[in-house]
Order: sequence, then structure tokens, then C-alpha cells
Amino acid sequence: MSNNEKSDTIYSQYFTIIQDVINRMAQNSFLIKTWTVTLIAAIFVLTFSIVNILIFGVLLAITIISWVLDSYYLKLERVYRRLYKTKVEEYNDNQKRKRMKLFDMDYEPFKKLEQRILRIMVSKTEILFYFPIIGTLTCFLIISIVMIF
Repeated sequence: MSNNEKSDTIYSQYFTIIQDVINRMAQNSFLIKTWTVTLIAAIFVLTFSIVNILIFGVLLAITIISWVLDSYYLKLERVYRRLYKTKVEEYNDNQKRKRMKLFDMDYEPFKKLEQRILRIMVSKTEILFYFPIIGTLTCFLIISIVMIF
């Protein structure tokens, strides 16, 4: 195996590591959505006969916390995508490749380039998932308040 082939193998491993981190962030985001739906459905089914404002408040809190956490992982995924893209561009440019730090996973320079979490929270994918849940829970909360009074 020549030095060039060894070098290409090392770079390939480096890019694979970054891709694995991106996949992990996407998986975390998916798991948060899954757990959110599971928790809300389970609590809702178990407490359906009990009309309690506190229960709906807890469900709303779970949803909002999940929404923020999901947006955080989505932001990290995007930041690592920027890191990956930059490192591939450096690899393809012979001058930059010589100065390229191998296995550098520092994403801080890319964090500033990515949108804030609140901006990500109102992106299409996040709104389409969380807004119906929050809307439904809010309707049930209003109904339960009206039933009490």
C-alpha cells in the first residue's frame, strides 16, 4: 500500500467519523420525537378519565422540552454537516489539505454560522410535528378548564 493510499484511507476514516456523528444527531432527533409521542399518548390514555389541568400542563411541558431538545440536536446535526462539507473542500484543495488538521472535530467555528435554536424550532419540519401536538393539548386544556367551571 502506497503512502497516498494510506493517506486516502485515513481521510476516509476521518470523514466516516464525522458522518457517524451526523447520523447520531439525526437518530437522537428521531428518538426524541418517538419518546414525545409515546409519553404523551401513554399519559393521555392512562389519565383520560381524569379531567385535570395539571396533567395537560405536564403534557405541554413535556412537548415543549422535547421540542427544544429536538431543535438542539437538529442544530448540532447541521453544524456537523457544515464541518463535514468544509473538511471535504479542504481535502479536495491540495494547498489546504497540507494544513488540514486530521480528526479535528471542533465545531465551534461553525456554530456561529448556523441558525439559533429558536429559529430552528419554527422551521417547517419542527412546526409540522410539534404544532399539532401543542394545538391538541391546548384544546383539551381549554375544554378541561371549561368543564371545571
